[in-house]
Amino acid sequence: MTIASDMWQPPRELPGVKSRKRPIFEIALGSLDGAIGGVHRVSGLKLTLESRVAALGPGGEVAMQLLLGQLSLKGGKVQRHEGLAVARLGEHLAGEEASEAEHFERAASELNEQRPQVVVLETWGGPEWEKASSQLLEALRGFRGAVVVAAEEEDESVKSLCPVCWRNAAGWLWQEPLKQDLMVLDDIKEEDADEEVKAMLQEVRTLSKEAFFGEDSVQKAADRGWTLSLLVDTESESKKFCGFICYHLSTKSSEFHVARIAVVARSRGRGYGKHFMQWTLKKCALLPRTQCAWNLACT
Repeated sequence: MTIASDMWQPPRELPGVKSRKRPIFEIALGSLDGAIGGVHRVSGLKLTLESRVAALGPGGEVAMQLLLGQLSLKGGKVQRHEGLAVARLGEHLAGEEASEAEHFERAASELNEQRPQVVVLETWGGPEWEKASSQLLEALRGFRGAVVVAAEEEDESVKSLCPVCWRNAAGWLWQEPLKQDLMVLDDIKEEDADEEVKAMLQEVRTLSKEAFFGEDSVQKAADRGWTLSLLVDTESESKKFCGFICYHLSTKSSEFHVARIAVVARSRGRGYGKHFMQWTLKKCALLPRTQCAWNLACT
């Protein structure tokens, strides 16, 4: 069976939404009542009519529950268009014993009945649903609304459709680029650096002069005892510099101070700054409370 996007009607229009880039679902910052799926706090979730998002693992399931209105925040606010319709396509619609064709027919019926602006596609289930969901995933590339692909882990089909993902770690749930080629080079010291890293440090100097009023952040980090770390893209054989962060762990107050953070112009708007901050949160979470009492300060 060949499944195509013209087998269902387009999404209903949302009143007041003139741009496909306008958020129709968003959580800037929020907290949950206790740990649900390993998640305490939520940061930066957003959908527009152009979104293609992978909801990964337990954190992705929590995000979907928030999207579907099945879960509420204890603190913070869910921004959601009042006319938003979300269809969840999964094995539950037709049942475990259904054939591939029956699964598709039930999914298409759900889309035609609701004409949702957001489709959540579950990829797990029995063999017949897995075959149907694989074809649905391809057909949904042409969907004129947002698509959220719920998966236990990312695979090539998910990565080929979704540029961003919802995932959790260290008690936080967030949205970030679904890109596995980013690496943080931690605690860089110029005197120990190889030629490749030294070239990146020159880029740090150029970027810091632009971002921090002529400052040389490499020298300032050395003078003040800050730790300097670099964000690099390892997609190609030679690493590409994307940004830097300077931080300091205060032994007196058990605080983690972010002194400087910046990304290069070509990387802005791609979530790299957020990637840096999430890396920082993970780092803090792994430290004993005597060293970092979850007081994260930016100066």
